[in-house]
Amino acid sequence: MISENKSFSFGHYLQTFRIKKKIGLEELSRETKIGIDCLSLIENEQIDKLPPEVFVKGFLRSYAKAVNADGEEAVRRYLASTGAIKKMINPEKALNKTGLRYWHKIFLLSGVFLCVIIISVASVYELSDKTGSAEISKQEKHSADIQKKVIEGKSSEKIGDKLSLKILAIKDTWLKVIIDGQNPQEYILNSGDFLELNALKGYNLLVGDAGAIKLSFNEKAYDIARESGRPANIQIP
Repeated sequence: MISENKSFSFGHYLQTFRIKKKIGLEELSRETKIGIDCLSLIENEQIDKLPPEVFVKGFLRSYAKAVNADGEEAVRRYLASTGAIKKMINPEKALNKTGLRYWHKIFLLSGVFLCVIIISVASVYELSDKTGSAEISKQEKHSADIQKKVIEGKSSEKIGDKLSLKILAIKDTWLKVIIDGQNPQEYILNSGDFLELNALKGYNLLVGDAGAIKLSFNEKAYDIARESGRPANIQIP
């Protein structure tokens, strides 16, 4: 039985089942398609070095399945370790103070707080209008400058040109992609999966296994200069 002080220890929980089943990390890596480095991070509970939560949950369930552990229990312990599971607050504690003075202060503070909110919202709307107008003017000026340079033959910016990146998964892995500095997109790739992504400026890729994908950039093969089986951070171009 796991002791109480280990109740949130997802790494110790899974490692106990692995040792009991007499499976080494190399064998477990082959069975789960999870890199040995990532398995070690899970067992040592190095949460800050693990990939995003959505991938870790999948890894924990795969690990648990391979060693006959409870995958949902492992995920629960992981979420508890990261603070995702919060203790319930007893609502009765909020009702301990009574009396006319107490409620008078509550109403007074509520009125002040409401006034602050109204003033803040009005200020935000006014600032948004000014910022939006300034941004539109800036974009219009930039567009006009580009058109002028194109007409004069001096522009280094090509209107309508797009970058093309094709990704083929040859093994199961996870992938995080940032296109043109926008919000990241996350994928769990299975062997044979194919992605085609377009951009104007470039890409930043974070892949769980450098040897699990093949890249084609603008219809040309793009080599990944990292060792297979290890994560890689790739900037293109």
